[in-house]
Amino acid sequence: MREILKRIIREFHVGDFPELKRRKVAVPVDTGKIISITGPRRSGKTYLLFQTMRDLISRGIEKKRILYINFEDERLLLESFDYDDIFIAYKELYHDVKDAEIFVFFDEIQNLKNWEKFVRRVYDTRTKNIFITGSNSRVLSREISASLRGRAITIENLPLSFREFLTFKGVEVDLYSSKGISEVNRMFEEYLLWGGYPEIVNFDKSLKLRVLQEYLNLMLYRDIIEKYRIRNSYILKYMIKRLFGNFTREFSVNKIFNELKSRGISIGKNILYEFIEYIADNYVAAVVGKYEPSVVKQEMSNKKIYFYDNGLYTANSISLEDEKGKLLENMVFTELCRRGGKVYFYKNNFECDFLVEEFKRLVPVQVTLSWNPDIREREISGLLKTMNVFGIKEGLIVSLDGEAEEIIGDKKVKVVSVLKWLLS
Repeated sequence: MREILKRIIREFHVGDFPELKRRKVAVPVDTGKIISITGPRRSGKTYLLFQTMRDLISRGIEKKRILYINFEDERLLLESFDYDDIFIAYKELYHDVKDAEIFVFFDEIQNLKNWEKFVRRVYDTRTKNIFITGSNSRVLSREISASLRGRAITIENLPLSFREFLTFKGVEVDLYSSKGISEVNRMFEEYLLWGGYPEIVNFDKSLKLRVLQEYLNLMLYRDIIEKYRIRNSYILKYMIKRLFGNFTREFSVNKIFNELKSRGISIGKNILYEFIEYIADNYVAAVVGKYEPSVVKQEMSNKKIYFYDNGLYTANSISLEDEKGKLLENMVFTELCRRGGKVYFYKNNFECDFLVEEFKRLVPVQVTLSWNPDIREREISGLLKTMNVFGIKEGLIVSLDGEAEEIIGDKKVKVVSVLKWLLS
């Protein structure tokens, strides 16, 4: 195994980096902390590592000081090799490099059993320059909290933002000429429907469809069915279909349980709740809770289903008829996640699409296709009532068209077009 490791390490050093388009995500390189990058499969975590490595090299770090291992490399027999062989193999190649000078990049670390103990030992005894990625948010966050508390910074990498999407398409933002506005609007319609997974940005529609369907299959089979050794995959697939059917709406595990029971399928509710956790942990879908001051009430309330990229929904849903409003709402959800807030919804005889917790404050957000007198009263009512409940002074409405700013008593409601909001 040591010879295989030396081959993997050396191949990286003599090879070239793949062609990279720069992401907006900033990865710090001199914090003295373990940098943990999480996110959906195929969202560009590995390329973000390569971007970080190139930044290091541009600062004068020799490439041989970078130790990169991808734990999805089929040559690695993860169940049988000694983890210390990684550094033994590296030192046999580069005996002149001191441990503290090595920059370690471990890709898809969750595939390594007891990875957190190994990373902790590397951090304590060899080098502070450690970067790890993983596609399971709960596994990484739980183990970081338990074993690496205070030693790690977590960065979530999602598919491309709209601004990044434009960069990947080679489109410059110009909102001051009719031609520029027309081009940005055309790109927005494509992004709204097909999302921003980096690999498929320049594919044609038929290829996008097939690749995105394969992404979902990969997430289901490799990240959930194989990893958790699920025997009855039918129930998991049925649950996925139901979640797609409840896109941007509330869903109830109890309802799914009763549906299965009526079909003569016996399964415990606790298993269904575990499936929901697997789906959320592996970024297949986002399970968004209702905002409640009480943690118990929050856990017991119904949840809403969103996806981290519109394309995943578009390629795997049965019908897209009259779905533009849902796609817009999901796009806003993803962007809110990208900007770092904790996203909830709020409902109490009225509804607010999102209640975002950021920097110890709450920001209510409504999403609407258009801003006109017929829509205004409904959208602004739910927003104002939510603001009154929590004593919030400012609220936001993201609209496909229209802009306004309204002062109602001591409350301010800002209406902004989704294009300007995404590009801000």
